[in-house]
Amino acid sequence: MTRAGASKVIVEEQEPRIRGIAALPTSVAGAVGVTERGPIGKPVRVTSFPEFQEVFGEFTVESDLSLAAAGFFDNGGSQLWACRTVHYADPSDSASATAKVGTVDVASAGGTVARLEGRDPGAYTAALTVFVRPRAAAGTFDLLVEREGTLREGFTDLSVDASAARFAPRVLAAPRTGSRLLRWVPLAGAPPALPTEQTLRLTGGDDGLAGLADEDFTGTERGQNGLRALDPLTDLALVLVPGVATPRVHQAMLQYCEAIRSGQVFAVLDPPADAGADAIVDYVERQARLLERSEFGALYWPRIRIANPSKRVFGPGALVTAPPSGVIAGVLARADAARAGGIYDPPAGIEVGAMRGVFGFDVPDALDEKKRDIVFPKRINPLTTDVGLPFFIDGARTLKGSGNFPYVHERRGVSFIQRSLKQGLQFARHKANTETLRARVRRTIDAFLNTQMRNGAFASQEPDKAYFVDVSERINTPSVVAGGELLADIGLATTKPAEFIVLRVSADTRALEAELAAEEGAA
Repeated sequence: MTRAGASKVIVEEQEPRIRGIAALPTSVAGAVGVTERGPIGKPVRVTSFPEFQEVFGEFTVESDLSLAAAGFFDNGGSQLWACRTVHYADPSDSASATAKVGTVDVASAGGTVARLEGRDPGAYTAALTVFVRPRAAAGTFDLLVEREGTLREGFTDLSVDASAARFAPRVLAAPRTGSRLLRWVPLAGAPPALPTEQTLRLTGGDDGLAGLADEDFTGTERGQNGLRALDPLTDLALVLVPGVATPRVHQAMLQYCEAIRSGQVFAVLDPPADAGADAIVDYVERQARLLERSEFGALYWPRIRIANPSKRVFGPGALVTAPPSGVIAGVLARADAARAGGIYDPPAGIEVGAMRGVFGFDVPDALDEKKRDIVFPKRINPLTTDVGLPFFIDGARTLKGSGNFPYVHERRGVSFIQRSLKQGLQFARHKANTETLRARVRRTIDAFLNTQMRNGAFASQEPDKAYFVDVSERINTPSVVAGGELLADIGLATTKPAEFIVLRVSADTRALEAELAAEEGAA
C-alpha cells in the first residue's frame, strides 16, 4: 500500500483473530417463598443472610424460604435473588395480592397530622411499638421503633415541614439510612403541626396467606409473580421454591428451567415432608411423574434437621426440620467456587457434597443403605451420613437418565458452556458470513473449550478426544448461508461420576501359581 503524506509512525488497530469469551456466573440462585415482610413479587439480590433478614425480616413458622436462605449462605452461596410471594386473588394480576399494610394515625394538638404504615404489607407491624417524642423547643420530634422490648430503629430531629432537611417522610424513605419497617405518610390537607408525645401500635396488617396455593408460587407470565417474577434476571443459574413439594410446583419448576429459560437454569427440588423411601418413590413415579421428566432439575431426599435458629418462633426444641434445597444450592455454589472449573465436579460425596449445619433427617430411611437402594435407581439423590463421616449428598443424578447429560455436573456444566458461548459470540452477528468469519468463530469456540478442558470439563485432556468444533463448509452450505445462518456443530465428551466403587477381593495365589508354573517348566 502506498501512503500519502510525510513519513510517520502509523498506529492501526485490528480486530483480534480470536475473541475472548468471559465465563458467566454459574451459581446465582433464585428462590420464591413466603417471608415475614419485604417487597411482594419483586426479586431482591442479597449477598448474606443478615442482608436477607434486613430486607425480608425474621424467621416465621410459615416460611421455609428463610431457613433455605440461611442454609444457602452457610454452605457457600454468595448471591441469592429472593422473591416474596403471597396469595393472589387473581394470579394473572400482580395487583391482586391479598397482603395488607398495617397502619396507625399520628396525632397532633389540632388533630391527626400523619399516618404511619408498614413499609411492606404484612402482620409483622402488629409486633412493633412506636414512640413519638416531640422536642417542642426545636420544633422537631424523635421516632423510636421497638419490637418485643428491643429497640430496632431510631430517628431523631424529624420535622413535619416539607422544606426541612429532616422532613420525616424523606428521612424514613431514604434507601440506605431510612426505615426498613415503616413509612411516614402526611395526610392531605392536614396542617404541618408537631406531633404530641404518644405510644402507637399498628393494626390491620395481614400476611396474605389465607388461600395460599400452588399458583402463588408458580406465578404467571402476565402477572410476573411467583417463578415468573424471576424472568428479567439474566444471571440466574439455579432456582428453588423451598419447602413447596407438590406435583404442580415441581412440574412448573422443570418447565420454567427447560422451556421458559431455554435450559440455562437448573431446578433444585425438595421432597415432601416425612416421606420414607417407598413414599418418595411413589411421589416421583406416580404422583408427580418426575422420573425421566427433565434433565434440568434434580430432587434431593429427605428433609433435613438443623439447629433451631429461633426458639421464640419454633419452640424450645434443639432442632427443626427444613427443606434441603437451600443447603443443596449452597453446596453447588461452594463447589463451583472451589476452583476454576468447579462446576464440572460432581456435587456429591463426603468432600464436594458435604453439607454444613445438618444434624439429621426427618425420616430414618436415609441412614439405611437398603432403603437408599430403593430410592437411587429412581434418580432421587439421597442425603445421608455414616460413622465418622459428615452429612453429605449421596447422588448427582438429574431426573432424566435418557437425556444428553443425565448428571447434575454434566447438565450444569454444559448449560454454563452454552450461556458463555452465546454471550461470547455476539460479535459475529450481522457480519458478512464469509470463510474468514467462520474461521474466527471456530477459533474463538476452540479457545474457550480448550480452557474448559484444562479446567476438567471433559473426559480427556487431549483436545481431539475432549471435544470437536465444526464450522466448515460441509454444514455451512450455500443454502444455509443464503438463509442468514452460520452453523457450528460442537461435541462435548463430558465426565461421568464414579457412583459405585467395586472392590474385587480374592485370595492371593500368586506364590502357588508361580510354583506350579516352575514345575511345569521343569517337566
